[in-house]
Amino acid sequence: MMSFLDAMDARTIVVLGLILPLLFSLLLFFFARGFFRRFWLPILLIVGAFEWFLIVQVGPLFL
Repeated sequence: MMSFLDAMDARTIVVLGLILPLLFSLLLFFFARGFFRRFWLPILLIVGAFEWFLIVQVGPLFL
C-alpha cells in the first residue's frame, strides 16, 4: 500500500515544502503573538533557512 507522500508528485512535495514554513510562521504570528514577538528573529531565520535550502538545493532539479 502506497503512503501519502509516495502518491504525490515530486513538484507538489517541493511546493508544499516551500509553503509550509511560511504558513507555520504566519500561524505563529496570528495565534501566538507573544511567542512570535519574543522569538521573531530565530523564527524568521529558521524559516529563511528552510526556504533557502529548498530553493538552492532542490530547485535546480526541476529546471
